[in-house]
Amino acid sequence: MRPLSSWYVTMSNMVSVLVLLLLGITHALTPEELAAFKPRNPDHVCVNTGLKSEVYAEDLGDGRQMIYTNGIPSHDTWVFPNGNGNPNDVKEIKNTLYIPANPEFREDGPLYCLPMGFMAIATSGVAIDSWYPAELGCPIVAEFEELDICEGHPSPDGQYHYHHYSPCVQMPVCGQPSSIWGVAIDGFPIYGPWNEQGVQMTKQDLDECGGRVGTDGKYRYHMTVDAPYSLGCIRGKILGDIGTKKSREFFCSCPFDDSMFMSMGKKSHGEKAMLPETCEFSDTDQWADCSDKINTTYNIGYTWGKTEQTIELAPCCPEGVDCGLSCKTEDGIKDVCTQETRTVMVMTRQGEGNGQNGDEDREKGRPDPTCMDPCVEECEANGGNDGDRDGDRDGGRDGDRDGGRDGDRDGGMGGECQGMCHQECGGGYGGRPDRNCMDSCMRSCESRDGGRDGGRDGGRDGGRD
Repeated sequence: MRPLSSWYVTMSNMVSVLVLLLLGITHALTPEELAAFKPRNPDHVCVNTGLKSEVYAEDLGDGRQMIYTNGIPSHDTWVFPNGNGNPNDVKEIKNTLYIPANPEFREDGPLYCLPMGFMAIATSGVAIDSWYPAELGCPIVAEFEELDICEGHPSPDGQYHYHHYSPCVQMPVCGQPSSIWGVAIDGFPIYGPWNEQGVQMTKQDLDECGGRVGTDGKYRYHMTVDAPYSLGCIRGKILGDIGTKKSREFFCSCPFDDSMFMSMGKKSHGEKAMLPETCEFSDTDQWADCSDKINTTYNIGYTWGKTEQTIELAPCCPEGVDCGLSCKTEDGIKDVCTQETRTVMVMTRQGEGNGQNGDEDREKGRPDPTCMDPCVEECEANGGNDGDRDGDRDGGRDGDRDGGRDGDRDGGMGGECQGMCHQECGGGYGGRPDRNCMDSCMRSCESRDGGRDGGRDGGRDGGRD
């Protein structure tokens, strides 16, 4: 299963890459591009942390280039947490990213399993995450949460990041080519949406990974205002040592698999995920061993497709006009700036799919049996209890898929209490709900609804064993 793309586009992409390989064109960040990684406003103090931005890049002279950032944006943000749907703080999170000085294309085609979060750094020092938030159903981020004035927000660990094009990274001049906007983890540069002729592009002008070969023969990704905004897949090889970001984020999740988010975000996603890692990293090997590990038996319950829509393009500043640091304000686009509309084919989340896991299972936080069965077998081989397996395998269904016990679906019995408490206490796809939370929740539920101890004994830990 791979993102929607036409046969023609895929073949033309392969031809372009082969031509570049034959020509031996280098794609390294130039000294000018490396110098662009710096605070846009060095004196700006972050309202959330009281700190200033630190970001720089350099060529290490050993076949690697390095980008360092403290994760603090050098532009305005909202004060977080706020009332617009984000409960997280902004924190200083220092990251060092190592990229190849001369990026190389993957021989076996693009990597479609993107990291769960961080996959690039903007010249502003802000992380660029994948185009979906870490939530059930893999919604497009713009449809899930209102972002701040610079199109950013913090993650649960406090990392302020972008998911798509931010007007605060640079001030585009209408009719002028974009400059470098950031760099991806494979070392290929990311540019803004304007091409060499100063025409703004959308995703339909780019390949399936969101990139293209420029007139200078170099491959670049481009930010756009339409999904998937930055990278749709990864074209290049990734170093065996990429720096401070750990490999736990490299597993095939959205848009293919949302099972790790079944706990509705009550625990750390990465810690609970039991999915195979997409990349194996090594301090001794030059390249990480990366391959798509997509669970073809799983379906998130939605499909993606392209629909014709008229969209607003990114605003730009007319040449010779002082537009400030950004064309966007809290009230909208500045009058002095220019913004076009265009009718294009836009990637959208559409109707329900036909996967084995329906919406009901997702809402109740039930783990996927294709994960639970092997997990239970491994646990039993290590001394687990068969009785626990019978009571817990499906997250508390206790012999009944809908959470009832002994045929009583609506009586508040132990199995139903367990299913509810399993979700409330952070259980999910391979996840372990908190024992103290489960004990308290089960006592409260059984006391309130008349649940029976039999369901509690068989299902208290919601698939822990």
